[in-house]
Amino acid sequence: MINTVLIIDDNALDNAVLRNYLYNARLNLLSALNGREALDMLEGRNVDVIVLDLVMPVMDGLDFLKEFKKTCYYNTIPVIITTSLDSEETIRSVVTEYEVFDYIIKPLDQINRMILINKIRTAIRYRNALKELFSFRRQREEDGN
Repeated sequence: MINTVLIIDDNALDNAVLRNYLYNARLNLLSALNGREALDMLEGRNVDVIVLDLVMPVMDGLDFLKEFKKTCYYNTIPVIITTSLDSEETIRSVVTEYEVFDYIIKPLDQINRMILINKIRTAIRYRNALKELFSFRRQREEDGN
């Protein structure tokens, strides 16, 4: 099964570089240039991981997270933030408040891209484990246990 990653980044170059790098990692890719476009794109699609830039026009990463977290189904999709913000306190606040899976600081040079790929793979394993857990619970409920 090929897993799907949604990249949300307004920088067309960063978006293209990430898509190319993730494509080579054999992942199905979707991309959006802002949070509003991403929310529209999520409807009816099975996404396993979201890679989210925080600073974007139209709807930034924080506003996206506020809307995204309102739907309980989406709470099981890990979000990895990519940001050029250099305030560790701000980043930790976002990670804690919105229960973000992980983050990485830009620029996404070759080393950071490899780190990001590893974070995405870890997030996919986490998402798959959640799916199995929910399936197991649902089966137990149906069996009356």
